[in-house]
Amino acid sequence: MEQLIYSIAYSNWFLWVLGLFTCAILLLLRWGKDEQRDGFEIKPKLPPGSSGLPFIGETIRFLREVKSLPRRKFFDEHELQYGPIFRCSLFGRTRAVVSVDPEFNKYVLQNEGRLFESNVPASFRNIIGKYGLAGVHGELQRKIHGTAVNLFKYETLSSDFMEDIQDIFLAGMRKWEEQGDIPLQHKCHQMVLNLMAKKLLDLPPAEEMKDIYKAFDDFVGAILSLPLNIPGTSYARGIQARGILLKRIHKCIKERRQHPDVVRNDLLTKLLREGTFSDEIIADTILFLLFAGFETSSTVMAFAVKYLTENPRALEELRAEHDALLKAKGKDNEKLTWNDYQSMKFIHCVINETFRLASIVPFVSREAKQDIKVKDFVIPKGWTVYVFLSATHLDEKYHYEANKFLPWRWQNGGQEKLDDPCYMPFGRGGRLCPGLHLARFEIALFLHNFVTKF
Repeated sequence: MEQLIYSIAYSNWFLWVLGLFTCAILLLLRWGKDEQRDGFEIKPKLPPGSSGLPFIGETIRFLREVKSLPRRKFFDEHELQYGPIFRCSLFGRTRAVVSVDPEFNKYVLQNEGRLFESNVPASFRNIIGKYGLAGVHGELQRKIHGTAVNLFKYETLSSDFMEDIQDIFLAGMRKWEEQGDIPLQHKCHQMVLNLMAKKLLDLPPAEEMKDIYKAFDDFVGAILSLPLNIPGTSYARGIQARGILLKRIHKCIKERRQHPDVVRNDLLTKLLREGTFSDEIIADTILFLLFAGFETSSTVMAFAVKYLTENPRALEELRAEHDALLKAKGKDNEKLTWNDYQSMKFIHCVINETFRLASIVPFVSREAKQDIKVKDFVIPKGWTVYVFLSATHLDEKYHYEANKFLPWRWQNGGQEKLDDPCYMPFGRGGRLCPGLHLARFEIALFLHNFVTKF
């Protein structure tokens, strides 16, 4: 009986264990099927790719290869291996995806604020400020962006900017005629800073405030440096320069509040009149717009001159267009009108091609606000998406002879279209560059004076 009891007990225990084991196997099989069917809900199927070296990722390789020829080597090799959307650890972010797919890039940028949001690195935000336009979100971003768009819209350019741009550019270029070799990009930086300082803060030319120009030079240099806040480093000088520039901006704010009766036509006056923003927001906004206007327009000016001098046919065609424009105006009428600007044709082909080939803003970064299903994989919530605009600008699939300066590709009937997702130098969607019309306007007036005077 005792043996029977033990035998029954053992049998019951064995059956109980066997039952549990069977249930576990069935559950595992069911889980496996569910994962295969709805894998992105349990464990997302990530885009293909690799993380590269620990901590560093593929940043060093990327920085090395994008500065060499062919400039698209890094993307060509990754796209060949993984496709146009791939995992890649860059700039300290391991949970990141790179996209060189123009349609997906457009999708990401047009869904700003809904599915994605800007996520600039903390080191960059420390330089531009927490209220710099690139780092703010939601309603505040829309308000600041809208204010900037209104300042730089076509109607304002024709009425408020035409005279100032020409006065500043002509004054600067007359001095060039007396000099020998010209550090072109430095001079372009200075002219554009003069213009932006006047239109944003009504400040005198930078030549009269050399300390401000030096501070701004350090400020911009820090944005492209390693974020090491150690005395003597570019980043530390940039942080210090930010303090100098903010001090000057706050001084302007104080003067306006003390003398509200003085009439000024600049952005600071408009922001103070609205009474919507705090002084801190105003200061960061103005500093960011100074940076954006200073760096992009002036750099494109220098690249345009470089490309034109390397392409005599394009230079001669542009010069012929503008010599004819001046001849029609007469010798006594040096300044251009808004109608003159609108009559220019080939110069806009040159500008479009320079933005494409130079790709001043190579990429933008966005953070997924929720799991994003794309093709047959998922980008999880919280991951960074690097939208590489420069990669599509230089892709032979979308632009024939992509590494050559061919402004004629933009002429009527040409292959290139401004609304094509393969060409987005100013971004797209809710963060479309508010100064895009101003940038094109500045560059056109600069090139007109350059080809007719030099």
